[in-house]
Amino acid sequence: MPVKPCNSPQPMKLARPPFFLFAITVLSVYGEAKAQDVVPHRSFNRLVTSNGHAAVSYNRATHRVDTFLEHPYRFAAPRENAENLCFAADESRDLAFDNYFGIRVGAAESRVGTWLGDVPVDRAGYVPGTNIFFADQRVGGERDVEVRTYGFMPTEIEAPVFVMVARVTNEGVSTASVSVYALFNYRLGLASGTREPVALDEEVSWDAARSTFYEYGPSQGTLAYTALSPIASQSASTGENSAFASLQRGDDLDHSNATTGPTEDVSPALQSAEASLAPGATMWFAVAVTWALDEDAGPKVDLLRSWVAGRTPEALVMAETNAWSEWAGEIPAYIATSEHDLYRQSLAVLRMSQVREVGAGFGQLLASLPPGLDNPDAQWNIAWVRDMAYATVALARSGHLSEARDALLFQLHAPPGRHVAIVGRSYRISVTRYFGNGAEESDCNADGPNIEFDGFGLFLWSAAEYVRAGGDLEALRADWPTIETEIADVLIYLTDASGTIRADSSIWETHWNGHERRYTYTSLAAARGLCDAAYLATRLGETSAASRFYDAGSTMRDAVVRTHSDSRGALGQSVEDLLAGHGYIDAAAIEALNFGLIDPDGRAARATFAAIHGNLRVASGYGFMRNDDGGAYDSQEWVFVDLRLLAAPIDSAFDDRGTLRDFVIGQAVQNDNLFAELHDARTGDYTGSIPMVGFGAGAYVLEATRDAFPVTPACDAYASEPAAPRPDAGVAPPETEDTGCSVSRVPESAPWRAFPLLLVFALLARRIRRRS
Repeated sequence: MPVKPCNSPQPMKLARPPFFLFAITVLSVYGEAKAQDVVPHRSFNRLVTSNGHAAVSYNRATHRVDTFLEHPYRFAAPRENAENLCFAADESRDLAFDNYFGIRVGAAESRVGTWLGDVPVDRAGYVPGTNIFFADQRVGGERDVEVRTYGFMPTEIEAPVFVMVARVTNEGVSTASVSVYALFNYRLGLASGTREPVALDEEVSWDAARSTFYEYGPSQGTLAYTALSPIASQSASTGENSAFASLQRGDDLDHSNATTGPTEDVSPALQSAEASLAPGATMWFAVAVTWALDEDAGPKVDLLRSWVAGRTPEALVMAETNAWSEWAGEIPAYIATSEHDLYRQSLAVLRMSQVREVGAGFGQLLASLPPGLDNPDAQWNIAWVRDMAYATVALARSGHLSEARDALLFQLHAPPGRHVAIVGRSYRISVTRYFGNGAEESDCNADGPNIEFDGFGLFLWSAAEYVRAGGDLEALRADWPTIETEIADVLIYLTDASGTIRADSSIWETHWNGHERRYTYTSLAAARGLCDAAYLATRLGETSAASRFYDAGSTMRDAVVRTHSDSRGALGQSVEDLLAGHGYIDAAAIEALNFGLIDPDGRAARATFAAIHGNLRVASGYGFMRNDDGGAYDSQEWVFVDLRLLAAPIDSAFDDRGTLRDFVIGQAVQNDNLFAELHDARTGDYTGSIPMVGFGAGAYVLEATRDAFPVTPACDAYASEPAAPRPDAGVAPPETEDTGCSVSRVPESAPWRAFPLLLVFALLARRIRRRS
């Protein structure tokens, strides 16, 4: 059903009695006090490293590596065909129980062994702008032996390889005898489709020529534990002679080379030669873990050895650091010096999120890196189309065009979509997200799949931004027929009689089966995408297609403002919510500004920003929830929303922009330069999935580079807007549902805002009673 333009007069302001002014004053003070109570602080304790082939995480709280995900993504492929296209899938296995170094200090008669998993961390973080994490700990009777552990997955090795390096420094006043141990407690028992394999029926063997233990079991695949430094001994024993027990006694490892058969919970270990460290002296020791899904780990260990090429552990760390610095390039002059580490680390997160496994999944960008807060319901290491679009544009604008191109080509070369019955025609871009093998996945639950049409427009936007940033147009030429007929033309097909996109699940993923709505965000993305399809077609010399997409994009740009706005000109969440007259404020509407659809100085921009700014602030006093739907997830502070508001070209109306930016940036700096999905609405603690990629690091890069890449009007012009009503026009009566989306009431604020007001009223009433 087409809807009428929402151009009813703005509500008149009503005079308020003095006591209400007093209440508003108290509320204002209350809000400021709450903001002052929450300051940027650490609330996340994980460091993750990836080279696109696997993902490893160090847990600062438990002082050990406890995650080695066999693939960087969560689901490799659908388990079996499903008639309703709601596919079950096996989880990528987490092979690590724990992995850490141990240190033995002292002469033969007074040796003391300590596993670093039992030692508090003094300091930990990333080597800035890399995937190299470090953790500093102290051992010895006087805590005068400092151990720094480095961990990283080498980006120059196209294989799932994790390198761990120990740097041991004697900071005491006398010579110390030191030996370094490395314990590998991984699990290759059956996983039965879950994330965690059991520790049953594992076996270990020793390859002396490669100085490597191999571990294998009932699960597919083999792990290799390789010494990259000279060793004095090794052990595959269990029980009293295990490596763990041996170091606790201060003993050397027992040279056990293999298990005698299937064993429960075997943990091989390697031991360095003992070194005599004078005061101030340092020793280094390095090992590596290599994963071979095809069972034959030997060739991958050889690949690792070729990369090492006889270099010292110190040289390996320095080489990886330099490789990252070279990849990142020069930091733009307009990035503040205080944000250099944050900017570089955001680029590193973007790079770590890109899958580099050979095959159909190559190039996909994950929404988050695992394992976050270990919540199985918030593991977003999955390639969402939407998150990938923002990450792709961030990569392009930061000069990393080959990575941006690979993300685009992944989507163009992925299998066609499967939900043809709902979409209505063949299409290419997934309606939600992708499995690791590139197949479409629509994230079903009890309410059916998510069918999100915004991805078509977002892909076109990201492709055009890639070209505008200097990307190779010719890389897309061969795929133009797919772009034209299976992406851009799909948007035209999905356009309803109102000129906007028909109902879908959209950005906040409301699923199907009656939950779909005509979401504003989807049409904003579609309008921008069609205009960008016209841009690409023009650059490619496809004049007929360029004209068709330009006309469609211009028409939709105007239609979304005409049919998705309230009486003040504010864009709402959906036509259906606007018709209901409440609960329609949605922060995603800010993309009308970021996509260049509305004039930053126009009525729609001012009204949309005011609606978000005035109604979606969270209890902490800083950031914003995503909408006013009221759910616990919706009502947290969404970091993506904060960053997109900060990116919007509307500074003149955003008087507290600096305060919000300081908080969001401060939070990231306090948490190893990583962005969370959410901040707890009251405490500011990191929650949700962490670190976020497109909705975190990518959104930050877009905000940080906004002045270098100013928003261009979609299809060369901003949307036509209805004239603003006279300030004294009064309040227009609500129109009936079949006439459109005019709304005359102010949206309901978040429920928490009522509490301070009720408290004020109660205090006033108590005071009145006392006086009487």
